[in-house]
Amino acid sequence: MLEIYTGDGKGKSTAAAGLAVRAAGHGIPVYYAQMLKDGTSGEMEVLKSLPSVRVFVADAFFGFTFRMTEEEKKREKEALHKLLDDIRSAICRNAAAGKSMSSGRGTAGKGGQRPSHCRPAALCVVDEVLTALARGMVDEKKVLAFLDAMPDNVETVFTGREGTEELSRRADYVSVIRCEKHPYRNGIRAREGIEF
Repeated sequence: MLEIYTGDGKGKSTAAAGLAVRAAGHGIPVYYAQMLKDGTSGEMEVLKSLPSVRVFVADAFFGFTFRMTEEEKKREKEALHKLLDDIRSAICRNAAAGKSMSSGRGTAGKGGQRPSHCRPAALCVVDEVLTALARGMVDEKKVLAFLDAMPDNVETVFTGREGTEELSRRADYVSVIRCEKHPYRNGIRAREGIEF
């Protein structure tokens, strides 16, 4: 399944990180990547510490896209495409090796084990991929090929402010987080531990 968390409100990455923690708590392997970020936000530190979570960070990061030179944009785009390839390879390698990709620890409470169709073999989160798409930092063709290469039993989560019609059509969940109020509008800057 494909889940999309989008919109102009705060909480898209937070929701994805929360889902990653939930999946890890059930013993489901998690593959977690961030685009357009340097990999140092608080949730990344916690995710890196969990044994069933593998974190991926791009080889290049140059800050906000509107401040990048054309050469920096080119280098970051190459790094983000490589990031997608690295995640896909890691997931597909495990699937091809015949690994269960799952520890089987999840249960349905008193009822015992859930049927296998209720439990993904892995969770793949690509944070800010929709924003990277909107800014021309990844190609939609590359993202669609990434999705097409995912094994059927891998749950995939994309976040970011904007999406595309094709991704929305393919998605099983689309959650739009809308901003009605934000302290930034009152001059309050991003706070460590809350916004990053």
